[in-house]
Amino acid sequence: MVHSFILPQETIASIQERLEILERCLNDVNPQDEAMAGLIELANNRQISLSQLGEEFKQFRYKLNKFSRLSQEFDRKVEQDELEVLFFVRYNFIFKEVLDQYWDFLLNKEGREFVKSMMTASVSFYKKIKIEANSGSYKKNEEYIFLETLKHVIQSLIIASLRVNALSEEEIDALDLGDITPQESETMLTSLASMRKWDWVYRNLA
Repeated sequence: MVHSFILPQETIASIQERLEILERCLNDVNPQDEAMAGLIELANNRQISLSQLGEEFKQFRYKLNKFSRLSQEFDRKVEQDELEVLFFVRYNFIFKEVLDQYWDFLLNKEGREFVKSMMTASVSFYKKIKIEANSGSYKKNEEYIFLETLKHVIQSLIIASLRVNALSEEEIDALDLGDITPQESETMLTSLASMRKWDWVYRNLA
């Protein structure tokens, strides 16, 4: 079931490659270049200078690389059936941070594909967990943490999807998600997931 949430590393790699091209444009300014015109527009929208935009690109790259490494670890844990609730929470909130802070860096084909693929994976996983939770297949409270975490992520994905034109409002409505208002904060979910981790450790020690 968790395999549906695995993100192809090629998707992240394509964004990283695009980012390198844009960073080179910043270092070799040519106002007539189409990519440069896009960067100037992006800087104006953010109300910052091109040099400041370069610094934000570095921050974006750092967080995207971190997410990429976590994504690879996520895949490994899923393959070996070692996925921990705490890791899942941290992985998803780092992804949410990338979406919330840098959605306008995804205003291109690669970015739209990235957002769309993550929306598909997150919604599929969310719905499958709800089914598993109703059937009693998950451990008590574990499915609650998964679902609440995904509510945060899906809300950010909806906003980002509309902003970068990855999905239309009609396509989002067709997902039939119902009420996805989170009842728990990131801090509380991290705390709950931490307790689940140590419960698991103590049970195995016993």
